Amino acid sequence: MPTIKELFYKKAHGSNHHWWAFSVTSVSCIITTYDIGAVSICLPRVMTSFQTSLGVVSWVLLSYLLTNTSLLLPASRLGDMIGRKKIYIVGFIVFVSGSALCGFAQSAAQLILFRIFQAAGAAMLQTNTFAIISAVFPAKDRGKGLGFEATVASIGVTSGPAIGGLIVDTLGWRGIFFLNIPLGLAGIVMAHLILKEEIISEPPEKRTSGHFDLAGASLATLAIGSLLVCLTLGQGGNWSSWKTLLFLGLAALALITFPWLESGRTHPMVDIKLFKNRTFAFSNAARLISFIALSASALLMPFFLQLVLGYSPFQAGLLIAPASLVMAVASPISGWLTNRINTRTLTSIGMGLTGLSFYGMSRLTPLSGYMDILGLLGLLGLGMAIFQTPNNTAVMDSVPRKSFGVASGILAVVRESGRSLGTALASTIVVSSMFASVGKVSLYELKREGAVLQGGDILWALADGIEKTFIIASFFCIIGILFSVVIGKTERDRGTFGF
Repeated sequence: MPTIKELFYKKAHGSNHHWWAFSVTSVSCIITTYDIGAVSICLPRVMTSFQTSLGVVSWVLLSYLLTNTSLLLPASRLGDMIGRKKIYIVGFIVFVSGSALCGFAQSAAQLILFRIFQAAGAAMLQTNTFAIISAVFPAKDRGKGLGFEATVASIGVTSGPAIGGLIVDTLGWRGIFFLNIPLGLAGIVMAHLILKEEIISEPPEKRTSGHFDLAGASLATLAIGSLLVCLTLGQGGNWSSWKTLLFLGLAALALITFPWLESGRTHPMVDIKLFKNRTFAFSNAARLISFIALSASALLMPFFLQLVLGYSPFQAGLLIAPASLVMAVASPISGWLTNRINTRTLTSIGMGLTGLSFYGMSRLTPLSGYMDILGLLGLLGLGMAIFQTPNNTAVMDSVPRKSFGVASGILAVVRESGRSLGTALASTIVVSSMFASVGKVSLYELKREGAVLQGGDILWALADGIEKTFIIASFFCIIGILFSVVIGKTERDRGTFGF
């Protein structure tokens, strides 16, 4: 008589294995996306707890995003070299350990440091998610698999602000990080029992070999890190200082040198030849734009709702959550439409709706009502749902199976680069606007309730800076529409995709 373990293996590794593998990627997707939303909602409380400034507390996000962005492609490369299952399990372990350390942080500096460690684990998880989904699902169902993965991501983003706000109100901001621990431990067990290395990775004899591209990884980190530091130093009107210009020059030099370096290497971190494909190149460009714009809302809405309008973290989280809920519901529909409607039409409509939502948010004031914000955030979620699934599918369809790992890594890098740059830009615009208006940017001394009346001019300056940021985000979306239009028709659009 077969044992329970044997029955489980027969079920999990049978004809529906792709859905079992999907359950594993769903756990990693939930905890990494939940963490981003929850940390965003708790930043005003973290700022008060450690008595620091908006510029400093933004690095709780930026340190995570920078590290995550820098390690995504190296983690993808390691997955290609030694197997994605191994990297996935290590990613869970590192992420859980980093979350525990964040929960015990005793200063803003410690929290930023532990967030770097946590981000290293997230990179190992995120960079392999699209590759695993693309490998286990049949080609004709790939859009469906990626669409449902987007739904899971939306659930994580939805639960982050809502659950995070409740935890902050009841247990304090540290509880946000402790919640990752049991979920991560479950992910470790599931990945060990369910994932099959021979399916999600190339056979050992066909795996990428050679030396790890340390030079490429270092140059990419230098480019993104220098740009973020430049934006941070420029806050408060320091754009002409030698330090700001130095980091700007380093970023420009690294960005120019990176493609040249990678094109001449035998085993590059990024296969530059992939970008010769117009669909791959412009779909990723549009994706970058979308996340630059989206990160502005992720960073600034919690501050607007809690400091300007005086909502509690839980109230703010409940108000932000519907945007992701709309995205969770609409993403599978978008995945179904991907096989039926032209890709550039779907992505352009999605980006257009996103741009409209940002323009509407730019018209918000300290006197705006609950329903005004709810409607605009719902429109944002709908626009992103319509855009993301066909965009992701177009990227993965444009590369051969052997490049799924690299393409998945690039998708993740583009996403995290957009989040990093968008967070830094949003912080820079708001802080610079506040500095120009009232000559100060410290907000941590403000009380939560009745903040508008107690904060006076500084909070009106904060609202003005947020308005400017959202206007700029809407212009970014116009650029994203142009990128979506020029990708042309994909093989899936022409009906020539190899099902």
